[in-house]
Amino acid sequence: MPNMVPVTWRRSIGQLRDNITDAFERWLPRRSDADKGPLEGGTWPTSLFTQAGPALDVTEDDDTIQVTAELPGLSEKDFTVELSGDRLVLRGEKKASREEKKRNYHFAECSYGSFTRSVPLPCEVDRGKASAKYKQGVLAITLPKTETAKAKRVKINVR
Repeated sequence: MPNMVPVTWRRSIGQLRDNITDAFERWLPRRSDADKGPLEGGTWPTSLFTQAGPALDVTEDDDTIQVTAELPGLSEKDFTVELSGDRLVLRGEKKASREEKKRNYHFAECSYGSFTRSVPLPCEVDRGKASAKYKQGVLAITLPKTETAKAKRVKINVR
């Protein structure tokens, strides 16, 4: 019965499945089944970041630009934050290892690598008043806008 589908279709369907799987692995953050060992159905490898680096949220209001980065498992010594030209640059290195020993298996996994995220800033910021706080794996960066950047906003009345 499996030979009822033409060979070229079977290859095309298999290739489509592989392409979809590759796309999911490339674009979605990897998840781990913390409660399951590798022999108990835990199929996703552990990973702190996607291939692009840590996840970021960037928001802006009238006075500031806020950047929030997820950096789980890192200490303040593992990353740097700097303003370079009209960009905010976040660089660091992750070093993670996990070992699990049970009666019928031994599992060890490690993940090492460096990352760089560069965020283009939409306006000029006051570099002297920039601040950052790091707590429980979340980095919050506040970049106050300069007075000239605040003054460039012009409200237009619509009739």
